[in-house]
Amino acid sequence: MLTSVNAQLGGSMVSKIEMLKPVNRHLLIVPHVQKNETNTGVLLPEDYNSDQDQYIEATVIQISDDCDKQFRHLRYGNIDNNKIVVDRSMIQEVKLKDKTHFIILENYVVGVYRRPDES
Repeated sequence: MLTSVNAQLGGSMVSKIEMLKPVNRHLLIVPHVQKNETNTGVLLPEDYNSDQDQYIEATVIQISDDCDKQFRHLRYGNIDNNKIVVDRSMIQEVKLKDKTHFIILENYVVGVYRRPDES
């Protein structure tokens, strides 16, 4: 299912593009990955695999309608506050046409960032 969205991602405006609508308890995310760069600023080859953390942060863009109630606030919140912690190895990369989407099953979300006033 595709839908049009207006969302701000990383400072650049994405408007009226087709976006994948996740189903079956999946979340559409933007993983926060580090670039392959050394402390000296030297770029490393893409296939270079340094020690990577098992868990990473991600920003939630869309959630499936059948996700658990603990994720529902992510549907209506500010995109800057929609951060979660996920198991990096469980992120699925879906390439369709010229777009790449990242989805993860809700079971592999290990934490949700919340403000102190949220329960």
